[in-house]
Amino acid sequence: MSHLNHVEQADYPALQVATGLSMPDLSKILRDLEERGLVRITKERRSRYGATLASLTPEGQKTFRKLVDTLNRIAGH
Repeated sequence: MSHLNHVEQADYPALQVATGLSMPDLSKILRDLEERGLVRITKERRSRYGATLASLTPEGQKTFRKLVDTLNRIAGH
C-alpha cells in the first residue's frame, strides 16, 4: 500500500519490483485488498497487450494514513 500511496496507479511489474514479492503472492495480496475495498484493480489495453493496474481507493488512502499515524504514535514521533 505504501507504493500505491505515492503514485496514482501502478502495474503489477512495478509493484513486484517495489515490494520484492513473487507474482502469485502479489496477486493474492492485491485480491485480498480489493475484496476489502482498499485497492481498485483495473485492466487496460497497452499496445497489443493488456496491463493490470492497481490503485488505492479513497478508503485505502484513509486506512493507510491511519496506519502510518498509529505507527508514528507507537514510535513516539
